Order: sequence, then structure tokens, then C-alpha cells
Amino acid sequence: MISKQLSMKLSALTLALVLAGCGGGGSDGFYNETGNSGGNGQSPGGPAEVQALNVTEFSLKDSNGEKTEIISALGTVATVKVSDGSGKPVSGALVAFSGENMTFSTTNNSVLTNADGEATIGVTPTNANVTGPYTISVTASFNNQSAAQSKNVSFVKTDIIIDQFEAASKILVSGGSTLLTLLVQDTNGNYQNNQEVTFSADCGSFAQPSVISTSEGNISNTYYAYDVSGNLCSGKQEIKVTPSNSPSNAKIVSVNVEAATATSAVYTSKAISIPVVGSGSSSSSQVEFTVYSNEKALPNQDVTLSLVKAPQGTSFVSLSNTANRTVKTDSAGKVLVNIYPGHIPGPVEISATLSSGFTALSKNVTITTGRATQNSFSLSLSKNSLQNDMDGDKATLVARLTDRNGNDVPDGTVVNFVTEGGKVGGSCSTSNAECSVEISTQNPRSADGRVTILAYVEGDKSYTDKNGDNTYTPGVDILTKNIGSFFRDDNESLTYDNEIGEFKYDRITTGTSASCAASTFREPNIEGTCDNQLSAILRQQVIVYFADSTATIQGLKASDSSLSFNLYGKSALTTPMPSGTSVTVTAEDATENNKSCSAELATGSNPVANIVVSSYYEYKLKDCARGDSFKVTTTAPNGKVSNFYVDYS
Repeated sequence: MISKQLSMKLSALTLALVLAGCGGGGSDGFYNETGNSGGNGQSPGGPAEVQALNVTEFSLKDSNGEKTEIISALGTVATVKVSDGSGKPVSGALVAFSGENMTFSTTNNSVLTNADGEATIGVTPTNANVTGPYTISVTASFNNQSAAQSKNVSFVKTDIIIDQFEAASKILVSGGSTLLTLLVQDTNGNYQNNQEVTFSADCGSFAQPSVISTSEGNISNTYYAYDVSGNLCSGKQEIKVTPSNSPSNAKIVSVNVEAATATSAVYTSKAISIPVVGSGSSSSSQVEFTVYSNEKALPNQDVTLSLVKAPQGTSFVSLSNTANRTVKTDSAGKVLVNIYPGHIPGPVEISATLSSGFTALSKNVTITTGRATQNSFSLSLSKNSLQNDMDGDKATLVARLTDRNGNDVPDGTVVNFVTEGGKVGGSCSTSNAECSVEISTQNPRSADGRVTILAYVEGDKSYTDKNGDNTYTPGVDILTKNIGSFFRDDNESLTYDNEIGEFKYDRITTGTSASCAASTFREPNIEGTCDNQLSAILRQQVIVYFADSTATIQGLKASDSSLSFNLYGKSALTTPMPSGTSVTVTAEDATENNKSCSAELATGSNPVANIVVSSYYEYKLKDCARGDSFKVTTTAPNGKVSNFYVDYS
């Protein structure tokens, strides 16, 4: 225990440091109401003029109040006196201290002089391991006057000793913890505050890896019998505490940790969807179980795995295996189980059983995704009639795909696109079985305004599964739509035309040659390029219209109870008007029959629909008679107006 005399000395140093932190000097009386200058050369109305400034009596005192030129981990108190040219003390002068490896007791390293002109500040080493000579400097400022002084000092290292290092509990349950306590002292038995110690162990973790000593050198920490990754410790564990200032003075305390026992097994994977074999995606996947002891992962434990439920052809742990397997948990308490799919989709359930009888079941595991099939390939447009007389009118083209069971194709399935005119994104990768590109107007522009866009992707032909094994067997199952090489049908002739340079995709045939399905515009096909195998390049084709903003009308007539016409965006009558074009019919009643002729839209869309399927418009007429007339007005998205007139007959 510390002596009474030493306690008084430390208290004196603490008081000195507190006073230093408060800035030193006092005031000239309560609210400066008296005329007494206090012997500091200042008048009642404010500070006296100072013609010169001096810094004198620069001294250091240790924790015993003795003068010194040494700074140790215990710290020192630095004092200077500031006076004017005549030697009178100067109160209220700002004194700034500085020095390498020195930490001062005020946040800005500065204090004010007191009534006796003295400025006092606490000094401790920033790094207690630094030794050797250094310089501490001061600069005093007052009334635009300044003075500086410096002093040579030496740093000495204080050797740190660990005392009374104890663990509250020497025997711990698996995953348990215990309180660690100790005292930090110097070689003379003096308690040392603000000293860092670090904790370590072969196995285990701590509430704090390092701790700074507080009042009277006390330190406490908590040891946990598991590492930072949650792995459990067992057996004898040596816990070491090391003073950062004196590593050779480390101390050790031992604890015994009881062996862990498995208390639970948990399925720790997320939902998994596994492609069927031959889908073009990964041919296997993994699920994970974790074994715990009191909520901590437990390594090296036996786990028996069983394939409880799965579609025919599924295996696990190793390829083609369906029998129970016993495996051990890894260093993180985990078991990873391989799953190998067959050709048939369906749910998968795997159990993990411990020797104690605890069992966990896999959840949300399914074999589902296959390759894209031809009869599932679908294209759609956000609008199909664009403005030809401007660059950059855009539409979104979406490709959608499923496997033969209507399930999503694997994410990342790539669809390619080529176009007869304008610009189209070259490819897209599916997410949730769909992806999209943009088609926009620009050169080249087809003369008839009809632009063919072809999309294609690797996948499987459509077939009838005659033997019900969910896999294609040549000679047994029937290809319902056999496809081979294909082309982009720019002239919509349904046959490849090399004379106009149509895009062509040649596919190498494998297996036995077979007859091809008839070529259609949506699914162009080249005769003589098909085989009896399942794999193919799937294709879909659409038309996008590049329409003019000036309308062309054909067959405009008004008679009986209707007004009808066909509306086009090309004088060649090959495209509808651009999507978004407004169409109005205004009746001009020129007869005196006490009736008002009117026209109401019956067939067609106003404005022109995003997806135009017909150019035909019909309006129902009411109370119209010979002599009445009508004006048909179209306003394209760019504002172009076209008017047409017809008389009722």
C-alpha cells in the first residue's frame, strides 16, 4: 500500500495540475471595484502600459515538489514568471508551452499568468517509452509585447510492474467468461495511472484488447472463452497481460475451460434455387448447417446427413450418392452439403442430426431452373410506332424467357439483338427471366418505314416428353417445332434473301439430320439445317414502325350512320401514325333540320395507341343529313397537324 507521505505528495501534484489547468492568475478585486493594483503594476481602469516583457524563473517540479530537469511517466509541473522591463510581475499574460513528446494539461497548451506573474502547467510524456534530452519552450504575450524562453529536459522511462493479477473464476463452462483485475505500479510500489496494458490468450477474446490504468493503478477486463469469430475454447488457457511500457514484465494467469457439448444444429443457408442438370448453369449447389454449444459455433462434431426428400435423379454430398453420410463440422462449426440436381424439378429436404439427437432440416431448397425453350421466348415493345422524322425517338424492347416447366431461366442468360434500321442495344442479360434494350430512330431508315428486329438466345427446342422422364430422348420424344439456322427477314418474305443482304445465323448441325418446321415471321427458319438434337439457337422477330408525322388517309367516307377511314404514317400505306398522335373528328352541321350532327369514336384509338394493331377508324354518326360535312384532324407528337374533309352523303 502507498505511504501516507507519498499520498500527500501525489495529492499536492494533482492540486498543482488542476490549478495549472485553470489558467493561473487571478483578478484585481471583485469586479475590479477597488483601486488597489495588487502590486502587479496595473491601474484600476485596466492593464498598465508594458514597454518590455521578460520570461524568468523557468522551473520544473516533480511529484514530490522538488525541482527537477527530468520528465517521467509520473509527470512534472512547469512554472515560469513573466515580468515587465522594470521587473514587476505581469498578470494576465498568455503563456504558450511547446515541446516534442510532451502532453500539457490544457487543451491548447496555454495558461494565463496570475497576480504574481506566474504561469503553471502540467507536463507528461506523450510516449512514456521515449528517453533522452529534449527542449521545452514557452512564449509569453501581452499588450503586443512578447518574450520567449526554453529549457533543456530529459525523459526517463518508468519501469511498469503488474501486481495482483487475478481471475475471479479459474474454472469456466464452455463459452463462459471471468473478470480479470490487476494493479499497475512502478518498481518502488507507486501506483501508475494512464499506463496501457494489453491482454492476450492462446484461445479466447476480451471485452477490450488493451486498457489504460485509472485511479490508483487499477485495471479490470473480462475474458471470454471463445475467440472473436465465435469459436469455443476448451482446456487450460493461459491469459497474459503485458505492460506496453515494459513488455518484459508480463504476467500470466491460467483458467480451465470445460469441454463444449453440442446443444443445437441450425440450417443457416438462404433460399436456394438449383438449375436442373444440363441447364447451362452451375451443375450443383451447397446448403449449410451450423452446430452450436450455448449459441457458440462448435467445431469437430459428428453430423449425420440424410436426403429426406428430393426429385428423382438428385444426389448429395458426392455425385450419385443418396445414402446417409456422417461428416464433421469445420473450424467454424459448419457443414457444407453439396446438392447435385437431376433432370426433374422439385423441392429438396436434407436433415442434419447430431449424436445427441438434435436434428435440423433444410428449408426453401428447390431444383427448378432449366434452359430457355423456344415456345417460351417472348418479345414486347413499350410502343411500336416511332417518329421517323426525328432522331432519338425511343421504345423499350423486352425479352422474356422460361424453361419448359415455366420456371425462370438462370439469371445472366444473354439475349442478342440485330436490327434492319435505326439503333438497338446489342444484348442484355436476364434477371428474373427478363431483360430489355432500347430501339431508337436514326439512320439507316428503311424506305417503307417497317424495321425488322431479330432477337436470339441459346436454349432448347420444344418437345413432347413421351416417356415422362423430363429429359429429351432422341427417337423417343418428339420435337414439336424443329429449328435450325435462321435469318432476319427484312423484306418479310419468310425466306432468306441473300440478294438484299439479310442477316443470317448459321448453326452447325449435330446428330442426325431432320426436317425443319415451316418458317414464320416470328420464328424464321432455314430449311435443311435442322437435326434431331435438343440444343438450338432460339429466335423471335418483331416489326417496329418508323412513321412520318404527316398523316395519309385512305377510304375516307361519311354516309348512313358512320364515318370511316384508314390512317397511315406513310404515303405508301405501310405504317400507322406515330404512337401518341391525336385524332379528332369535327362535324359541321349545315342543314336546317333542328338536329345537331355529331360523331363518336367507335373503332380505333385516340390518341394512337402505344401498340398499334390496326389503322382502321370508324365513328358513329347521329342526326346527320346530306349537306353536313366533317373535318378529320391529326396532331403528331411533334405538333405536326394534318386536316382532311369529307361531306356527308
